[in-house]
Amino acid sequence: MPDSLANLDLSPLNLDLTTLKAIEQLLNHIELLINEEPENAVTFLYKIKQEIVQLKGQTGKLGTDIIHLGVSELRQSFHAHLGSDQIQDNKSPSSHLLIFYAVECGLKSIWLKRNKLNSTAKIQDQSVLTKDGHNITVWLKKLGISAQSLGSNKIPGFRLERGGSSWDVGKAHQAWRYGVRMEFQDEKVLVEWLDSLCNWIKNNISI
Repeated sequence: MPDSLANLDLSPLNLDLTTLKAIEQLLNHIELLINEEPENAVTFLYKIKQEIVQLKGQTGKLGTDIIHLGVSELRQSFHAHLGSDQIQDNKSPSSHLLIFYAVECGLKSIWLKRNKLNSTAKIQDQSVLTKDGHNITVWLKKLGISAQSLGSNKIPGFRLERGGSSWDVGKAHQAWRYGVRMEFQDEKVLVEWLDSLCNWIKNNISI
């Protein structure tokens, strides 16, 4: 078995709960077939493979349902978000949201340039272009940015003030956009980390 499959990690794919449950049901059915009807397992796997091929053909190119941007546009957006008047106080949810979007634009711009691509339309790696477009941890991994290089032991997540549920940094934009309050200390650490990431981007965006 190839190392890439032996050490399979689904976390960068940013799969939603519905998709994960579907994968779980599929694997449970395959396991049942292997144990009870091994001769039918191969047929079933072949059928699944054919359906995947058909779905890929229907969806066409990756990311056809999103607006694609070029390197210069992403770079300009990074600087525009950071230059907004709202971001100067760095205390409101709106300012935090702009920092988040600045980080996203900056990371994409740097990654495209390093990979000699002039637009997000040229990206073929599905782990990079997720459906919601906000999987910052994937961009960090692709660019080789460690938590330590940003002055942290790990990439921060956050808890919601009401209910205490935990979320990764890629979902922060939803809390800030809709006015859902985070735990105060979690938010403080997260914003400081995003500021550090912005400084890293400033030093690398034109390289």
